[in-house]
Amino acid sequence: MSFFIHSSPENALLFCECENPVKEFSFFDREKNPVQPSPLSVRSLENGTFQYIFSSANLKEWSPETPELYYLSADSGALIPFGIVSLKTVGNKMVLVNGEEYFFRGYIRGIVAHDHPNMSGKSKYESYLYHISQAKKYGFNLVRFHSTIPDEDFVRAADELGLFIHMEIGFSYHYDENGKKGGLLVNNENWSNTIRKFRNHPSVAIFCIGNEMHSSGHVPEVMQLYREGKRLAPSKLIMDNSGWGEFDRTSADIFSQHIAYYYPYMHHRDMFITDKCWHLNGSAFDTPLKVSNKDAETERNATPVKPVLAHEAIHYIEIPDYEKLNRKFDEFAEKAGKDYLLKNDISKPRYLTELPELIRKKGLEPKMKDYRLASQKFKMTGMKTYLERLRNSQLCGFEMLQFADCLKYENKNGIVDFFDDDKFIPHEWMLQFNGEDSLLCDLPEECFYGNTELKVPILFSRFSKPEVLRGTLHIFIKQDQNIRDLYSGENISAVKGLQKLADVTFRLPEVKNPEKWELCAEFISENYRVANSWELRVYPKPSVLKKFQQRFVNSDMEQFLKEYTAASAKSSDVTVTDTLDQNLFNDLENGKTVVLFYHRDKINQEGFYLPGSLDRCKPCIWDRGSHLGAIAYADFVQKSLACERYCGNEIFHLCNGGYKLNLDHFPCQVTELFSCVDKPVRDRMKGLVHKIKEFQVDDTLRNFCYLGALNVGNGTLIFSTVSTEKYQSPECANYFAGLLNHVEYIQPETGTDLKTFFRYVTESPVNKEDVMNHFWEIDNKPVEDTLFWEATGIDLSKIK
Repeated sequence: MSFFIHSSPENALLFCECENPVKEFSFFDREKNPVQPSPLSVRSLENGTFQYIFSSANLKEWSPETPELYYLSADSGALIPFGIVSLKTVGNKMVLVNGEEYFFRGYIRGIVAHDHPNMSGKSKYESYLYHISQAKKYGFNLVRFHSTIPDEDFVRAADELGLFIHMEIGFSYHYDENGKKGGLLVNNENWSNTIRKFRNHPSVAIFCIGNEMHSSGHVPEVMQLYREGKRLAPSKLIMDNSGWGEFDRTSADIFSQHIAYYYPYMHHRDMFITDKCWHLNGSAFDTPLKVSNKDAETERNATPVKPVLAHEAIHYIEIPDYEKLNRKFDEFAEKAGKDYLLKNDISKPRYLTELPELIRKKGLEPKMKDYRLASQKFKMTGMKTYLERLRNSQLCGFEMLQFADCLKYENKNGIVDFFDDDKFIPHEWMLQFNGEDSLLCDLPEECFYGNTELKVPILFSRFSKPEVLRGTLHIFIKQDQNIRDLYSGENISAVKGLQKLADVTFRLPEVKNPEKWELCAEFISENYRVANSWELRVYPKPSVLKKFQQRFVNSDMEQFLKEYTAASAKSSDVTVTDTLDQNLFNDLENGKTVVLFYHRDKINQEGFYLPGSLDRCKPCIWDRGSHLGAIAYADFVQKSLACERYCGNEIFHLCNGGYKLNLDHFPCQVTELFSCVDKPVRDRMKGLVHKIKEFQVDDTLRNFCYLGALNVGNGTLIFSTVSTEKYQSPECANYFAGLLNHVEYIQPETGTDLKTFFRYVTESPVNKEDVMNHFWEIDNKPVEDTLFWEATGIDLSKIK
């Protein structure tokens, strides 16, 4: 006999439905000690089943934070696990768990691209216990199983340890004999059976039809499945699809929307507030969102009608230590044995052998430590930026791609490795912004001139008990041991949800040299403390100490030198230019030092080209992008930017929209002063469309450089390829002044002759980025849509 057990914690009621009458119910707690909820009534339902109602007043509620698990036995039958838990949504901004507002902090497992096999050497159940414990340690309370129904052992472990589950039962499309995509295929029986199988488990929070179904609100079958889901599991959340859908559809309790491909900083800091992503699927009722007539143009705001999760969030990658990872895999394989590997479908992925070979082939071994550490720094910067901006919005949570690295593919976007072991991210650091409660700071940027007055909102994203928390709020700025108190107040009330605690207005110190400060906030109550901090970089007004021979074409650098030059003496042996042309070669032949501010798209340099790529200062996502952090090799660069060897958001204005040279085929070695790290990942389209599975030497871990120097013929060439557009911003102005003031100290030891270099810049083919990198470069849409694929000549209907 099957049972359906659900509850209404707000009303202290427990319901048990079954096909036949039951003489006696027995209840037990986690340790199998008897508990006895008070029976209230029994009634026959219209479908012929019996519903028994009990008071749950003496039972504790289940949640990821307090996973109080119970067991029911009917007429001495088998024990059935259950928990006192209910989920529902209110309006379009709030998810309630047990009647209280909740914030989902989720991640993704499931299909092979987002998961790993059992790498524990133990049972699946034991491996799941470790995995869930690790996820909770970093603050997560939800896992989405991408297009996958999880193992029963995983659900058992999630019930016991406390982790909500979003499971996707799956759908497919019909294809005709010509391969053209047709209508939706749904398996109603599989949908119903799966819900019946798992609905008693307290950990199961969301039943979802499938992944990335466009315009689900227009599909009648989807509405039928939604209604069936609500009938079978009224205390769970039903989702029609993850990733897409109309903003006003009625076929889901909660939405999951593609928002992820911008970087929520500077001009995209409203990424979680804007309605741009909702315009891609429009209205379920086909009401136009843009209307023009002779008197007016009207654009409706596409406000979602249900609470929203960020779909496939934060999938920022880093470069692992391949040699160390190889050793770890080999040691595990030897210990586990061949039978275990075969049983669990474990084999060494090709990237663990191919990428080390590619690194040796390119001679990158001396750089790999810097590459790894720079990528780690920028990944952590990106994660903190992303989650803090997301929590400062009306979203009800996110689902991260992903918590643990995938084994099969090279995209290392996890917090832990494919053994579920810690990598480089401290969990204490991450809990500052991924715990139940997080203090937030709404700063538009982090670089400022000294003596600037700032008005900074301090907010609280709070979802822990109790409903109202009272404590002391302390706000201060510090540099090393130098601390300046800004505010301290007692009996500050903090309610659940998102709220502003204070606006603090203060003036930054006047500085003689660039300095890094921290803005800090902490909220302290009895046996409770939450704290967070944010970097502030403070700069002096810079000056260039001498004028140079200048050769610019409508350049920002020309204006920069006018504004920031403090002395009038002209240098006869240094030329500053923004144009790669014959004049540059003439200066080099005459023994001059030339400082070239180069960008590929600069006018008046036809026929001359330095290979490289357009840059965006945003993390690489999966297989999209080419910026995996930056390395400030030169001491004067670090001092000018108030940065360390590895850079974060402080270089945003310099890199975003700038250029970076690819030194892979450069005619000589270059003295690198400031460089960028490329990703070690294949473009998806190369394998999916062009069937190229191998790692390509010229597409992988390219040797990108922003600032470098070399001897050319009789002269010296110093190139800087960062953007000059924001030259008045404090970090850019100090970088440019620091470079120009340091020219005489830049003495490269390597170089090439004039003829060889001339041949290189006039004969090099123009580089074209791969499809996904190109989309990342354009940076004009929150996510690629069908029109993007069509523009690249790819027919998605032929890719199953």
